[in-house]
Amino acid sequence: MSFAVVDSRALSRVKHSIIARAAAMITVGLLAIAPAYADDLSQCNESFYGGVYPEFINDKLSANTQALCMDGFAVMYSGVTRTPLWSAEHLTRARLNQAKTIDREDSFHEESRLPESARASLEDYSGSGYDRGHLAPNADMATRSQQYDSFSLANIAPQSPRNNRYIWRNIESATRYLTQQYGEVYTVTGVAFTNKKTKRLNRKVLVPSHFFKAVYIPAIDQAGVYYAPNDESERIEVISLDELSEQIGVEVLPVLDSAVKRQALALPLKAGEKIDAPTAPSEEPLWLIFVLALVEWLLTQLQA
Repeated sequence: MSFAVVDSRALSRVKHSIIARAAAMITVGLLAIAPAYADDLSQCNESFYGGVYPEFINDKLSANTQALCMDGFAVMYSGVTRTPLWSAEHLTRARLNQAKTIDREDSFHEESRLPESARASLEDYSGSGYDRGHLAPNADMATRSQQYDSFSLANIAPQSPRNNRYIWRNIESATRYLTQQYGEVYTVTGVAFTNKKTKRLNRKVLVPSHFFKAVYIPAIDQAGVYYAPNDESERIEVISLDELSEQIGVEVLPVLDSAVKRQALALPLKAGEKIDAPTAPSEEPLWLIFVLALVEWLLTQLQA
């Protein structure tokens, strides 16, 4: 009888041990495949307006994703597409003025923080016919460290050469111009995969059907999105944030009011073009405005 009791207790311990190990394995497995962006992105929330990062509407997109806090921007990387899904930046006049002092140094490299099974490699792009297109552009980067991070393949997606070198280059310049005009801009740049058949580079890296750049200007509380097919057509349209969400399954600026998301700001297609929006507030201090007004009044009195 005592042997039966001992065997029963031993069996119970074995069962508990097996269950505990199984639970641990399941937990590790879930952590490996679950999106880990929440805690990571809280460390670089300055890249997002209101500190709130983009939200997946289509949960399928979140599979095998990894958030990366880069120097100067944030990235949501997909191990399924082996491209970033989006990169977010907070641009300011000071940052862009500093960026002008740094010459370009190409340093494309694999992202060591990603598992090899999920990362893109330099050979994936070799001879592909596609450019290595930046999401967060090099010209936005104010330090060598920021510039180096912008050349990580975690910030790169296959881009049509004509799109990258002409249309998208103009868009990036126009966004920097808006930053200089209004003082600061929040951007979320990303890719979409809307085609039924998707090309792969080296049977690994998915080629996006579209590129987009969402632009929000706090000074006028308005936003718009550049949306372009990833081809040689040089086509581009400006759409609203709501329209973008419907297209890509991601709400890129979730903290904004519904009215702002619904209305598309008529973004310029080239740097220097004016937009139909309120002018930027004067940077002159109130005391200087008062003095200038007083001087103007005195001159008027003298001429009378």
